[in-house]
Amino acid sequence: MRLRHVLFAAASPFCLLAGAAQAETTISTTVATPVATATAASGARDDIKITSAGTVQPTSAGAAVTLNSNNTVTNEGTIKFQNVNDATGILALGGMTGGVRHAGTITIDESTEIKDADGDGDMDGPFATGARRYGIRVTGPGNFHGDVVQSGGSITIEGNDSAGISVETAIDGSVRTAGAIAVTGANTYGVHTTSTVGGDVAILSATSVQGQGAVAVATDDNIGGKLVLGNAITATGFRYTTRGADAAVAKLDADDLLIGGPAVRVRGDVFGGVVVDAPPANLDPNNADEDGDGVADASETTGAITSIGSAPAILIGSESRGVRLGFTGTGANAYGLNIKGSAQALGIYDGVSATAVQLGGLGGNVTVDGGVRVSGAVSATAVKAGAVGLHLGSGVSTPKILVDGGSIKAAATVSDAVDVRAVRIDAGAGVSYLGNSGDISAVITGTKGSATAILDSSGSLGLIENVKTILAGFSSSETSPTITGKAIALDLRANTAGVTVRQGANASTSVTPAIVGDVMFGSGAARLELLAGTLDGAVAFGSGADALVIDGGAKMTGALTDAGGGLTVNIAKGRLTATNADTINLTSLTLGSTGELVLTADPAAGKATTLNVAGSANLATGSKVGLRFASKLSEPTTITLIKAGALTAGTLDQSLLGSTPWLYKSELRVDQANNSLLADVRRRTASEAGLNAAEAAAYDAVFANFDRDATVRDALLGKTDETGFAGLYDQFLPDFTGSLFHTLAAASDATNRAIDEGDGQLNGDGLRVWTQEIAFLVKRDVDRTTNYDADGFGLAGGIEAPYTGIGTLGLMTSFVNVNVDDAFASAAESLGGQVYSAGVYWRDTAGGLTANLGLNGGYATLKSTRVVSDPTAGLNKETKSDWSGLTFAAHAGLSYLLDLGRIYLKPQATADYFMLKEDGRTESGGGGAIDLSIDERSSNQLSAFAGLTLGARFGEESAFVWIPELTAGWRQATGDGVDVTTARFVAGGPAFSLAAPDLSGGGPVVRLALRGQGQYFDFALEGGGEYREDYEAYDGRVVVRFLF
Repeated sequence: MRLRHVLFAAASPFCLLAGAAQAETTISTTVATPVATATAASGARDDIKITSAGTVQPTSAGAAVTLNSNNTVTNEGTIKFQNVNDATGILALGGMTGGVRHAGTITIDESTEIKDADGDGDMDGPFATGARRYGIRVTGPGNFHGDVVQSGGSITIEGNDSAGISVETAIDGSVRTAGAIAVTGANTYGVHTTSTVGGDVAILSATSVQGQGAVAVATDDNIGGKLVLGNAITATGFRYTTRGADAAVAKLDADDLLIGGPAVRVRGDVFGGVVVDAPPANLDPNNADEDGDGVADASETTGAITSIGSAPAILIGSESRGVRLGFTGTGANAYGLNIKGSAQALGIYDGVSATAVQLGGLGGNVTVDGGVRVSGAVSATAVKAGAVGLHLGSGVSTPKILVDGGSIKAAATVSDAVDVRAVRIDAGAGVSYLGNSGDISAVITGTKGSATAILDSSGSLGLIENVKTILAGFSSSETSPTITGKAIALDLRANTAGVTVRQGANASTSVTPAIVGDVMFGSGAARLELLAGTLDGAVAFGSGADALVIDGGAKMTGALTDAGGGLTVNIAKGRLTATNADTINLTSLTLGSTGELVLTADPAAGKATTLNVAGSANLATGSKVGLRFASKLSEPTTITLIKAGALTAGTLDQSLLGSTPWLYKSELRVDQANNSLLADVRRRTASEAGLNAAEAAAYDAVFANFDRDATVRDALLGKTDETGFAGLYDQFLPDFTGSLFHTLAAASDATNRAIDEGDGQLNGDGLRVWTQEIAFLVKRDVDRTTNYDADGFGLAGGIEAPYTGIGTLGLMTSFVNVNVDDAFASAAESLGGQVYSAGVYWRDTAGGLTANLGLNGGYATLKSTRVVSDPTAGLNKETKSDWSGLTFAAHAGLSYLLDLGRIYLKPQATADYFMLKEDGRTESGGGGAIDLSIDERSSNQLSAFAGLTLGARFGEESAFVWIPELTAGWRQATGDGVDVTTARFVAGGPAFSLAAPDLSGGGPVVRLALRGQGQYFDFALEGGGEYREDYEAYDGRVVVRFLF
């Protein structure tokens, strides 16, 4: 279709005013009578200017100001109607030569109040009740010679079937807006042209419409210049344009959810193309027009086109005629549709689809010269409905789509299946090239539906080039979502003529090009060139003569299939990881010296990736072949990786077998007689896997169960080195180190030291009461399976009778809370508990000799949360258990006070016995690959301490004495220690027993104390610790005693 040019004379229309120029008539007061240029000067024609102090406010239907002669109308003041239908602010009649200039205020509104008629919390009824109201209107019968310019100010209209600016006859000038235009009502327009415009249509005003079928900007006939969209342009039929809480949304009525029209509608040719404008970056201060679009950059504003509803933000095309968009400029502007700003569609409410930009698909053809360029942002977002970013419908013809550093995105939040497409090209459309240096993405928040970044149902794309990101995917808040939908990066199945997809390096070295999602080709010859970056997704070639080329260090990971067997694979420099364990028929295979090939085995299905090459397979010296596993291999096996008509293999670099799961030991070998490459695979022994004794004990049991959960299986099989494997494997083991036991034992020792306290200066033979608070920290550092940090606190109290004939007798009770942190565990993992205990004790002093003995028993409530986590594999399992136990503790002490005046020495010795008997327990919540059943166990420890205390007294004994002390000595531990931990997986398999490391031995102990002693109460502050090479225990305590 040829672009239909506007047929007007080229001569300046204002030449017709020659000899007729007069001084303008000004209005600087308020008038209620309409005025017209033909009679403005006492019955003679004249220009009309409403100054900033002037107001024209008629009260009846008609036009406030009419241009009905060869003159101009300028409004810098106010034009106003209220509650008047068929009202027009400025009316320009066709057949005249002149101009309309508006920079003031035009308001045509109504006083009708919208109310909440049904009391549901939202407004009810129509947005407007009046009709046929216009801010500026140009009508026939003849053509209008001049411009319609809103250089500022505002136009506000309330009324159905109304418009801010309506041009209903041909004009040979331009239509330009700035300032603001707001129109409310059904079937309304912000700016509407129904006939040809000889110059530009430049919408630089913030333009918004609200109402059913409302369109912000509509050009329904030809434009001889450009259509420039350079500000916020918004259309909606919704009453509320921000989604509220679900409870509020549920109360919305039908009149709250009306559908508006497109924000921008183009039904005619646009000789100078359509520009959604934005100022360019200021890279050259000496160039006032860096983007070369003919507009000074300082004067450019950013176009932001928004449709809130199911209508497109930009709709180009007609049901009854063809539409052509000419070039918007040269160079970077040589495109018919040039989106530098943004176009967005927001569905907002459930079931409302969203389309950002639509060309064609209405019945008439659409031709876009040069192509569609997006250097800004195109986006569509919906809720429980489909979304499309850029839609090229049937009948559209354009040479290219170029995402030039910008973005095209489509997204939806769903519960049921929907289609989300960033770029959609329908059957019957024609576009040969798509280039992307920005972001093209389709994302579904949910688990169902089809997310497609680029869909070409026309089969017309011949070349797709990507240097940044093409992505299709799903997002879910679930921990381990089951995705049933499809994520397709490129759907090219309709192509029968052939297509090349080429991914190359980005000009910025910080950008890694990526294709995420499946790539699907049709029956035409397809060529996939990965020359940089990554491709993560399945690639399905059709029945044509296809080619896969990987070079430049590119990596492809995904299932590889070919329907016709005509695929050639050439991996010069880079990696192909085929994740499907199928036979793939190839024509030829070339693996260069820096090429890498990783294939997949699925022992559970008895299958593996086998490249069946009809012709030659050439594996250069230095090339690498690896193997990954989709399921567990239980028995040694030999896997055929490549079978060729003719195999040429140099010396292969077997280091890539490091990509084989660490569980297995693999070795490549060439069977030259059969032109095959084989892999011999077996499970590693515990020693080969680098497991220590405790890890090795559970090896068979873990191996027997880890594949009961697919996520657990894939995570463990994804570990290809010893460190990564051990870090995940150790999480399968229960606590066996005795961390809980040793921590409770340390807490018991600290608690029982309270009964070592002598009588001090307390006088009287009445009862004495004491209370003690302790805090403690235990650290163990042996190896990766037994390292831990533990801490806790405790409260103890007692009552004692000092003079019973056999010494002091007392009763005591205590509470202890402990928490253990495995040094290598997840932050969510926990092990701890509480012990409630009670006991008796005896203490007696003869001269400087003091002896004591205490016995107590307790009840323990214990709990564990064990976490098996691998974020890279999406694994995060928690298994929990609660159990109880009994404790028994005995403490004996002997000391002698050697008084040297103010200074004293006190040699001392203590012995402590602690026993913890734990019930068996069963974990739950982690699943068959994680949950364990753990037998009961009984652990005990005997320890002895010998040391010397140096102290000094300050103060009068008859008052209050301060005593600092330093204690140093040696602590030795012995006994049976921590019991063996015997466990088995709940789902089945062999039991295994894990022995805790021996903690017997000794180490120095140092403590500092400050005591205060009086006749009625005393206290002590004490802190210190025990130090060994692989074990440290620290505690602090405060004890207070007083007469009762």
